[in-house]
Amino acid sequence: MEAKLVVILAACILLSLSNKGHAQPCSPSDLLVNHTTMPGKVGGRPHYLVTVENRCVCTQLGVKLACAGFSSTVTVEPAGVVTPNMDNTLCTLYGGQPMHANETVLFAYASRTKISFRPVSSFLDCSIAPALAPQAAP
Repeated sequence: MEAKLVVILAACILLSLSNKGHAQPCSPSDLLVNHTTMPGKVGGRPHYLVTVENRCVCTQLGVKLACAGFSSTVTVEPAGVVTPNMDNTLCTLYGGQPMHANETVLFAYASRTKISFRPVSSFLDCSIAPALAPQAAP
């Protein structure tokens, strides 16, 4: 009986150690932001295309980006894809909607200055995954 208890205890310890590094598989740093300066000007200001790619294996929701001083001389396209908060220091991406693994969100804006849109925070949900195509039975 004592040997069984030792084996169970050892298994529990190994399981807890093996899961320790996997408790948080991703972070906002798994959101890759790229800026491209578009040719020409819009509304007399430089025009930028921003892509935000979720490189996490999990879905990220409620994504917040640093966007201090963000304003656009034209409507951000697509409308509502990036929304500044009340004090204009953070922006919510995609209305807080889920960004699945490998999903990319694009938007364009025109501004006197280029904004970094550095990822600051998000919530992870590893149970939400894009629908997978059904597999044929063998």
